[in-house]
Amino acid sequence: MTEPAQMPTVILERRGHPRVSVRIPVRIFVLVEEITFSPFQYDGYMINISRSGALAIIQDVSREEYARMIQKRRYVRVSCRFPGTDQPVMLFGKLIWYDFQEEPTGSVFRLALTFEPMKDEVYEALDRYLELQKKESGVRLPPTAGMDRA
Repeated sequence: MTEPAQMPTVILERRGHPRVSVRIPVRIFVLVEEITFSPFQYDGYMINISRSGALAIIQDVSREEYARMIQKRRYVRVSCRFPGTDQPVMLFGKLIWYDFQEEPTGSVFRLALTFEPMKDEVYEALDRYLELQKKESGVRLPPTAGMDRA
């Protein structure tokens, strides 16, 4: 009996907007309203971004801060400057996924966020940056004209 030919593995992107790998410095503000109305601030890096969300890494978060952050859904602001632009942008969203690891060099906290609806000029800056990344990397991103931003 002959074995069936192996089929290639196909990975489907379930997200509505493809991610682009980046390394952009960010300042992340996390609201932990049961403790304070002044958000916790962290500096880190965005490591991928799409039109609907991003993944960032921050370091040296204490286990206690991490435990507080995962108790409920958190709202965040992310301040960043897209390479090639003059003005910083403020992205608003919700934390939807967390990963905390303690390593010999310190803690690493990866957090994914989904963007809340933003002003048109923020979407325009994001679209320009994603288009630039598309040209530089050769990745084909779908057109965004006429897309619902919610």
